[in-house]
Amino acid sequence: MKNILVAFGLFILMIIGIFISSNAIKLRCTQLQDLNSTLESYIIKENYEGAYDLSLDYRKQWKKTSKFLTIYIHHENLDMMNNESLKLTQYTKAKDKSEALATIHVMKYLIDHIIQHEEVSISNIF
Repeated sequence: MKNILVAFGLFILMIIGIFISSNAIKLRCTQLQDLNSTLESYIIKENYEGAYDLSLDYRKQWKKTSKFLTIYIHHENLDMMNNESLKLTQYTKAKDKSEALATIHVMKYLIDHIIQHEEVSISNIF
């Protein structure tokens, strides 16, 4: 009887941990998406100095977030986000509107992909 209670307790702890980590991932990715939207509006308004400064802040935020995400996310997605965020800093510095907007679009897609891939759902379990 003791073994069953211990196994059930561990199972419940594991389920709680999954939901907590899923919510933490969603919260951090939502913050990044907000920064993406702000960056996009800066670039559309051709505020390249503000966009460059914000892209550097985004880079710092991404470094903090990616340390947490390495536990849960495929490294290919993290590498792609690293590459895109580095490109964005240079595109905003060079005032290249079309490339910067395209890069932000890719970054939004990658963050959405991370959110969808890590949410708790039947399709992600099986």
